[in-house]
Amino acid sequence: MTPSLANLRSYTAGWTGLEKKRAGLHGSRGMKRADIKQRVVSGSAWTLFANVSSQAISFLVTVVLARLLTPGDFGVVAISAVFTGVITLFQDVGMGAALIQRKDIDDDYLSTSFSVSLLAGAALAILLAAFSPLVASFYKEAVLRDILLVSSIGFLLSPFTSIHTSILSKRLEFKKVALITLGTNVVSGSISVGLALSGYGLWSMVLGKILSQPILIPVVWTVVKWRPKLRIIRRCFTDLFGFSSHLLGFNLLNFFARNLDNLIIGKYLGPQILGYYSVAYNLMLKPLQLISWSIGKVLFPVFSSIQDDPVQTRAVYLKIIKSISLITFPMMTGLYMVAEEFILSVYGDTWRPAILPLKLLCAVGAIQSIGTTGGVIFNSQGRSDLTLKVGAVSASAIVIGFIIGIQWGLIGVITAYIAASLPVFFLGQFYANRLIGLKMSALLSSLFPAAACSGFMVAVLASFRYINGSIRLEVATALVTLIFIGAASYILFAAKVFKVNEVNEALQMVKRKL
Repeated sequence: MTPSLANLRSYTAGWTGLEKKRAGLHGSRGMKRADIKQRVVSGSAWTLFANVSSQAISFLVTVVLARLLTPGDFGVVAISAVFTGVITLFQDVGMGAALIQRKDIDDDYLSTSFSVSLLAGAALAILLAAFSPLVASFYKEAVLRDILLVSSIGFLLSPFTSIHTSILSKRLEFKKVALITLGTNVVSGSISVGLALSGYGLWSMVLGKILSQPILIPVVWTVVKWRPKLRIIRRCFTDLFGFSSHLLGFNLLNFFARNLDNLIIGKYLGPQILGYYSVAYNLMLKPLQLISWSIGKVLFPVFSSIQDDPVQTRAVYLKIIKSISLITFPMMTGLYMVAEEFILSVYGDTWRPAILPLKLLCAVGAIQSIGTTGGVIFNSQGRSDLTLKVGAVSASAIVIGFIIGIQWGLIGVITAYIAASLPVFFLGQFYANRLIGLKMSALLSSLFPAAACSGFMVAVLASFRYINGSIRLEVATALVTLIFIGAASYILFAAKVFKVNEVNEALQMVKRKL
């Protein structure tokens, strides 16, 4: 394979001690399908390992905090997360994604990205601090002012790692990215639990992320030897921002659509109801974070490297979509079936009101586990403008749904979310498919095995729940039993009835390992 960076002179000069062959992403010319498969499998494995481990840590931390803190504490932090999250979108002005997508970059591009991110971080920290009293007054929660003031420190520190991790992703060094991500979550989670046990209350959720950043910076700078220079080159900024501006607009719209529910629920239903919703929503997100988003991080640089080969892109995309659905569909339908036992045995009876919201949100999770991959196609093909346009329509539909749904309380908001998610999915998928010449029927056919096997699993679990109405197993025992029966029935049906190649290959691999 020939490196796609044709001219590495200034890049090599600015990147002390780095070999040319490791400077960036390899080009698509001459890259065989076997190479793509190896990169996707290896990158996905490491990214999945990091995400599974990180989400396991996050889950354990959340369970501990849920036992020590109140739903109201979770609600207040969820409100603050909306405002810190929207500010975070502007942190690097989309430069990191642009660096990955562009074929030819040098030290001028990297230093420009760093300098722009640093200036943006300082400006955003000041902006967040200035608006913190207004946010606290609007929600009538005085502690929000202090939370936002402390959180603004993070925007000054983030630029010192964001560009470096983008460099690793561009070089497809997902193992290093994975280990850095995992280490960060271990440190952050440990700090949060330690503070909670020491009686710091909701501040344990806030300070964990802030205090972990100074520990992360020297680690990342040791792994990535490149050192930034404080300079902004106009041609570099113009080129990168031409791509990132559309992506930035989409991220803003998407974040607004994803978090308006928190703003509305927090304002009109209160922090406690928001706390229940926040826990349910975050549980729904786990399969997306573990599977879809993990693979998406790998697919973006890989698809960018083969952006001129639509045939290969279609083949890889269909394979990935099928693999994602085989994991996320049973996870979401299974979570729906065990929601009651899961909430009561893991979080405790205090969190019982989160059961129904969790069940309803599972429908959204199943749809979004596939829908989120459409953006990867847009961006890898250099069509971030489509990402913005489709995102604008999608965000509008979801926002309108939230505004209408709040009239019927929390369940009304979630029902509206479900109603908007399906047309939003088909809209995004239509344009993604058209961009790479993929028929909708081919995509739906790739999803059918996972949907059918998940339906069979639901029928089996429903039968067991009916029987358990007479047996009445203890809640934790029922949870373990349901998980075991669900997994066994799904795998059996997929392997023996549908004879799904991916499932049988996975089983054979497990047998060889054993």
